[in-house]
Amino acid sequence: MAVLRRIARPLLAAPFITEAGHALRSPRPLAAGTASRARQIGVTADDPERLVRLNAAVQIAAGGALALGRFPRTASLVLAASLVPTTLAEHARWKEEDQELRKDQRFHLARRVGLFGALLLAAADTHGKPSAAYRARAAGHTGRKKARGATARAGGHLHSAVETVGAGTSDALSGAGRAVNSAAGSARAILPDR
Repeated sequence: MAVLRRIARPLLAAPFITEAGHALRSPRPLAAGTASRARQIGVTADDPERLVRLNAAVQIAAGGALALGRFPRTASLVLAASLVPTTLAEHARWKEEDQELRKDQRFHLARRVGLFGALLLAAADTHGKPSAAYRARAAGHTGRKKARGATARAGGHLHSAVETVGAGTSDALSGAGRAVNSAAGSARAILPDR
């Protein structure tokens, strides 16, 4: 499985690095689409070229990290997050009037949705190790088990202490009773009978 990951990650990162490199070299066509899509949803983009370059830089960095296997889960999530605005800006097929362009946009949209799904799978990949949720549940189970054992041991110690205190108290009371009885007998002997 490790070999499969070493092959699949660079393949998954390749389209992002390639498209982002192209966007860095010529951001104007994408910036025009970004500005028009932003206006359609009611957002003003002051410098759409800067937004395109920033998104491209993020995609290159995250794509490189994914390809090299450095923080692959985080890199996959970053790429998935950067894919949403670019897809909405570049491939809004529902806005196209021309049927041929609409068909082309549908193809690109389907490809992007597939890449998004692959990135989600890569983000969920734990390398065969238990996930954080599983480790938390297991730690909770182990903690509860240890707490029950400690409670049982403490209960046994408490029971033993109560028995010791009870025996000591019984001995003390018995001794006190004998002392009182002896003192009463001495007092009867000294005092005259009436």
